[in-house]
Amino acid sequence: MKDKAVSNKTPNGCFSYFVDTYLGNNAPKPRYQVNSRTITNYYNKYVKDIENDAGEPKIELKDLIAEYLGYKNYADFVGTDKKKKICLMCIAKYKRSVIITLVPMLIISAFLYLNYETDNCIIWKENHFENTPCTDENALENSVYHIDIERFKKVTLMKGMEFFTDGKPNYWYGSNAKGEREFFTARGVHPETLRELKPITEHILEKEGFSIVE
Repeated sequence: MKDKAVSNKTPNGCFSYFVDTYLGNNAPKPRYQVNSRTITNYYNKYVKDIENDAGEPKIELKDLIAEYLGYKNYADFVGTDKKKKICLMCIAKYKRSVIITLVPMLIISAFLYLNYETDNCIIWKENHFENTPCTDENALENSVYHIDIERFKKVTLMKGMEFFTDGKPNYWYGSNAKGEREFFTARGVHPETLRELKPITEHILEKEGFSIVE
Protein backbone atom coordinates (compact mmCIF):
# COMPACT_ATOMS: atom_id res chain seq x y z
CA MET A 1 0.00 0.00 0.00
CA LYS A 2 3.05 2.28 0.27
CA ASP A 3 3.78 1.82 -3.45
CA LYS A 4 2.90 5.09 -5.16
CA ALA A 5 2.22 3.19 -8.40
CA VAL A 6 -0.76 1.45 -6.78
CA SER A 7 -3.86 3.58 -7.23
CA ASN A 8 -6.33 1.28 -5.45
CA LYS A 9 -5.09 1.23 -1.83
CA THR A 10 -6.97 -1.92 -0.79
CA PRO A 11 -5.71 -5.52 -0.44
CA ASN A 12 -7.45 -6.53 -3.67
CA GLY A 13 -6.11 -3.45 -5.44
CA CYS A 14 -2.57 -4.21 -4.28
CA PHE A 15 -2.85 -7.85 -5.32
CA SER A 16 -4.21 -6.91 -8.76
CA TYR A 17 -1.34 -4.46 -9.29
CA PHE A 18 1.24 -7.06 -8.21
CA VAL A 19 -0.15 -9.72 -10.57
CA ASP A 20 -1.24 -7.64 -13.58
CA THR A 21 1.49 -4.97 -13.58
CA TYR A 22 4.52 -6.06 -11.55
CA LEU A 23 4.39 -9.65 -12.82
CA GLY A 24 2.96 -8.64 -16.19
CA ASN A 25 4.63 -9.22 -19.56
CA ASN A 26 6.02 -5.68 -19.64
CA ALA A 27 7.61 -5.92 -16.20
CA PRO A 28 11.33 -6.62 -15.66
CA LYS A 29 10.42 -9.70 -13.60
CA PRO A 30 9.58 -13.12 -15.08
CA ARG A 31 5.87 -13.70 -15.40
CA TYR A 32 4.54 -16.16 -12.83
CA GLN A 33 1.26 -17.98 -13.45
CA VAL A 34 -0.84 -16.75 -10.54
CA ASN A 35 -3.95 -14.63 -10.24
CA SER A 36 -5.00 -12.06 -7.68
CA ARG A 37 -7.67 -14.41 -6.32
CA THR A 38 -4.97 -16.93 -5.36
CA ILE A 39 -3.01 -14.28 -3.45
CA THR A 40 -6.26 -13.13 -1.81
CA ASN A 41 -6.76 -16.69 -0.54
CA TYR A 42 -3.20 -16.71 0.87
CA TYR A 43 -3.86 -13.33 2.51
CA ASN A 44 -7.12 -14.51 4.08
CA LYS A 45 -5.54 -17.74 5.38
CA TYR A 46 -2.17 -16.54 6.66
CA VAL A 47 -2.88 -12.91 7.58
CA LYS A 48 -6.57 -12.77 8.50
CA ASP A 49 -6.59 -16.38 9.81
CA ILE A 50 -9.61 -17.37 7.71
CA GLU A 51 -9.47 -21.12 7.02
CA ASN A 52 -9.63 -22.04 3.32
CA ASP A 53 -8.11 -24.52 0.85
CA ALA A 54 -5.10 -22.37 -0.01
CA GLY A 55 -1.90 -24.36 0.38
CA GLU A 56 1.62 -23.08 1.03
CA PRO A 57 2.81 -20.54 -1.58
CA LYS A 58 5.52 -21.92 -3.85
CA ILE A 59 9.05 -20.70 -3.18
CA GLU A 60 9.14 -19.00 -6.61
CA LEU A 61 6.17 -16.84 -5.63
CA LYS A 62 7.69 -16.14 -2.19
CA ASP A 63 10.90 -14.99 -3.89
CA LEU A 64 9.01 -12.67 -6.26
CA ILE A 65 7.03 -11.11 -3.41
CA ALA A 66 10.23 -10.66 -1.39
CA GLU A 67 11.95 -9.01 -4.37
CA TYR A 68 9.00 -6.65 -4.76
CA LEU A 69 9.41 -5.67 -1.10
CA GLY A 70 13.09 -4.86 -1.66
CA TYR A 71 14.83 -8.09 -0.64
CA LYS A 72 17.04 -10.40 -2.71
CA ASN A 73 14.71 -13.36 -2.17
CA TYR A 74 12.53 -14.98 0.47
CA ALA A 75 15.52 -16.32 2.42
CA ASP A 76 16.96 -12.79 2.56
CA PHE A 77 13.61 -11.50 3.86
CA VAL A 78 13.53 -14.13 6.65
CA GLY A 79 17.16 -13.53 7.60
CA THR A 80 16.83 -9.73 7.64
CA ASP A 81 13.66 -9.93 9.69
CA LYS A 82 15.38 -12.10 12.33
CA LYS A 83 18.67 -10.22 12.66
CA LYS A 84 19.27 -6.48 12.35
CA LYS A 85 22.73 -5.60 11.11
CA ILE A 86 24.77 -2.60 12.26
CA CYS A 87 26.49 -0.56 9.58
CA LEU A 88 29.85 0.35 11.11
CA MET A 89 30.64 2.68 8.22
CA CYS A 90 27.73 4.88 9.30
CA ILE A 91 29.61 5.72 12.50
CA ALA A 92 32.08 7.79 10.45
CA LYS A 93 29.68 10.72 10.37
CA TYR A 94 29.89 11.14 14.16
CA LYS A 95 32.50 13.18 15.98
CA ARG A 96 35.84 11.65 16.89
CA SER A 97 34.98 11.63 20.60
CA VAL A 98 31.81 9.64 19.92
CA ILE A 99 33.75 7.13 17.82
CA ILE A 100 36.31 6.66 20.59
CA THR A 101 33.43 5.80 22.93
CA LEU A 102 31.42 3.62 20.56
CA VAL A 103 34.15 1.46 19.03
CA PRO A 104 35.30 -0.13 22.33
CA MET A 105 31.68 -0.70 23.28
CA LEU A 106 31.02 -2.44 19.96
CA ILE A 107 34.12 -4.60 20.33
CA ILE A 108 33.15 -5.62 23.86
CA SER A 109 29.55 -6.31 22.79
CA ALA A 110 30.73 -8.45 19.87
CA PHE A 111 33.09 -10.39 22.15
CA LEU A 112 30.34 -11.04 24.69
CA TYR A 113 27.92 -12.06 21.94
CA LEU A 114 30.34 -14.50 20.31
CA ASN A 115 31.07 -16.10 23.68
CA TYR A 116 27.51 -16.07 24.95
CA GLU A 117 25.99 -19.45 25.81
CA THR A 118 22.58 -19.77 27.39
CA ASP A 119 19.66 -22.13 27.81
CA ASN A 120 17.48 -19.45 26.23
CA CYS A 121 18.57 -20.66 22.79
CA ILE A 122 17.30 -23.86 21.20
CA ILE A 123 17.87 -25.81 17.99
CA TRP A 124 15.73 -28.38 16.15
CA LYS A 125 16.90 -32.01 16.14
CA GLU A 126 14.82 -34.44 14.02
CA ASN A 127 11.58 -34.29 16.04
CA HIS A 128 12.33 -32.07 19.06
CA PHE A 129 14.15 -28.96 20.27
CA GLU A 130 17.33 -29.05 22.36
CA ASN A 131 19.17 -26.35 24.31
CA THR A 132 22.13 -24.92 22.40
CA PRO A 133 24.59 -22.00 22.56
CA CYS A 134 23.15 -18.88 20.95
CA THR A 135 26.22 -18.72 18.68
CA ASP A 136 25.23 -21.99 16.95
CA GLU A 137 23.95 -21.67 13.38
CA ASN A 138 20.13 -21.95 13.20
CA ALA A 139 19.80 -21.35 16.96
CA LEU A 140 16.52 -19.74 18.03
CA GLU A 141 16.15 -17.41 20.99
CA ASN A 142 13.50 -19.15 23.04
CA SER A 143 12.93 -15.97 25.03
CA VAL A 144 11.07 -14.87 21.90
CA TYR A 145 9.06 -18.05 21.23
CA HIS A 146 8.62 -19.43 24.80
CA ILE A 147 8.50 -23.07 23.67
CA ASP A 148 8.31 -25.76 26.36
CA ILE A 149 10.96 -28.04 24.86
CA GLU A 150 10.19 -30.78 27.39
CA ARG A 151 6.70 -31.15 25.90
CA PHE A 152 7.23 -30.00 22.32
CA LYS A 153 7.62 -32.97 19.93
CA LYS A 154 6.68 -33.67 16.31
CA VAL A 155 4.35 -36.65 16.10
CA THR A 156 2.36 -38.69 13.60
CA LEU A 157 -1.32 -38.79 14.44
CA MET A 158 -2.73 -42.27 14.97
CA LYS A 159 -6.09 -43.73 15.89
CA GLY A 160 -6.56 -44.05 19.61
CA MET A 161 -4.83 -40.77 20.43
CA GLU A 162 -6.69 -38.44 22.77
CA PHE A 163 -7.01 -35.43 20.48
CA PHE A 164 -9.00 -33.35 22.98
CA THR A 165 -9.29 -33.23 26.78
CA ASP A 166 -12.41 -31.53 28.13
CA GLY A 167 -12.79 -29.87 24.74
CA LYS A 168 -9.25 -28.48 24.72
CA PRO A 169 -6.84 -29.61 21.94
CA ASN A 170 -3.84 -31.75 22.85
CA TYR A 171 -2.05 -31.22 19.53
CA TRP A 172 -1.06 -28.32 17.28
CA TYR A 173 -0.37 -28.23 13.54
CA GLY A 174 1.44 -26.23 10.88
CA SER A 175 2.79 -26.62 7.33
CA ASN A 176 6.44 -27.34 6.61
CA ALA A 177 8.48 -25.71 3.84
CA LYS A 178 6.91 -28.11 1.30
CA GLY A 179 3.37 -27.19 2.36
CA GLU A 180 2.81 -30.51 4.14
CA ARG A 181 0.77 -30.44 7.34
CA GLU A 182 2.64 -31.67 10.45
CA PHE A 183 1.55 -32.13 14.05
CA PHE A 184 3.15 -31.31 17.41
CA THR A 185 2.44 -32.00 21.07
CA ALA A 186 2.53 -28.40 22.31
CA ARG A 187 2.06 -24.83 21.17
CA GLY A 188 4.96 -23.08 19.48
CA VAL A 189 6.26 -22.42 15.98
CA HIS A 190 7.00 -24.77 13.10
CA PRO A 191 10.75 -25.50 13.23
CA GLU A 192 11.17 -24.97 9.45
CA THR A 193 8.99 -21.96 8.71
CA LEU A 194 8.83 -20.40 12.22
CA ARG A 195 5.12 -19.79 11.65
CA GLU A 196 2.93 -19.97 14.76
CA LEU A 197 1.26 -23.38 15.11
CA LYS A 198 -2.52 -23.65 15.36
CA PRO A 199 -4.50 -25.92 17.71
CA ILE A 200 -6.11 -28.88 15.97
CA THR A 201 -9.81 -28.77 15.16
CA GLU A 202 -12.31 -31.46 14.22
CA HIS A 203 -12.26 -30.03 10.69
CA ILE A 204 -8.48 -30.55 10.40
CA LEU A 205 -8.72 -34.05 11.84
CA GLU A 206 -11.41 -34.96 9.31
CA LYS A 207 -9.07 -33.78 6.54
CA GLU A 208 -6.46 -36.17 7.96
CA GLY A 209 -8.94 -39.05 7.86
CA PHE A 210 -9.90 -39.14 11.54
CA SER A 211 -13.55 -39.28 12.56
CA ILE A 212 -14.34 -37.66 15.91
CA VAL A 213 -16.99 -39.60 17.81
CA GLU A 214 -18.63 -37.99 20.81
